[in-house]
Amino acid sequence: MNEDAPDNGTRPEPKKIDPEILDAILGKPACVDAAEDTTQSVDDREIALDNLEMLIENIDNAANLQPLALWPRLVKLLDDPEPSVRTGVLWVMGTAVQHNPKAQKSFGSNSCLKAVLEVLREDTVGEVRAKALYCMSSYVRANVAGLTEFISQGGLLVLLQAIESAATVLGQKTFFLLRALIDEALDEETPQELRPGSTLADAIVELGFAIQPMVASGESGAVVEQAVMFLAALTGTAKGKGAVSGSAELKELAPKIKQTFG
Repeated sequence: MNEDAPDNGTRPEPKKIDPEILDAILGKPACVDAAEDTTQSVDDREIALDNLEMLIENIDNAANLQPLALWPRLVKLLDDPEPSVRTGVLWVMGTAVQHNPKAQKSFGSNSCLKAVLEVLREDTVGEVRAKALYCMSSYVRANVAGLTEFISQGGLLVLLQAIESAATVLGQKTFFLLRALIDEALDEETPQELRPGSTLADAIVELGFAIQPMVASGESGAVVEQAVMFLAALTGTAKGKGAVSGSAELKELAPKIKQTFG
């Protein structure tokens, strides 16, 4: 060390890690290579994605998907004809972005949300759609930038379509996500920078209006029960309370709803 060197209080910029070195250390591109290889059996491709998912459970490994340029390749695999491959890719994506700001930022910059919303809207396989919802939930929870992007891309409308067209389990999970977003908005213990702002309140009240006929139908069932719970959570916001209390249909059916769902 040269003790005569001037000390200006600054540190040198960290060197960027060579993607080839990351490749050798982590093996993630090899997993994606195998998942993309249609000459391999579907089972082997699934195993490759399982291995990748285990690797990116580590938050640093997940962040390295960006320097290895793997996000675009994962997005492309969402068009694979094999449902189990699409499911595996969504599982990888959802695990990578969960509670991981760096991976969430990369997910957003690679237009991944648009692709996942398309899967939730268009895919015909229930398991694939459910995994798309998981991935989307991992991205928007406690991530204001991701939630803002989600709303601007019409994500709430896609959720409404999922509720209306999906099997019971997906409908229930969709309502669970909506209630979780409302809870985050109202939780005063959550740091302000992680709490959704008025954009969510305005958009979600519009969704509340769309859901009210489902509840007002007087039907029972798990999805309708979740709809009631969603509207109850919505009344925790000032705008939501006005929207729900202003529905003549709900007022008329309130006694029956209370009797049915307690």
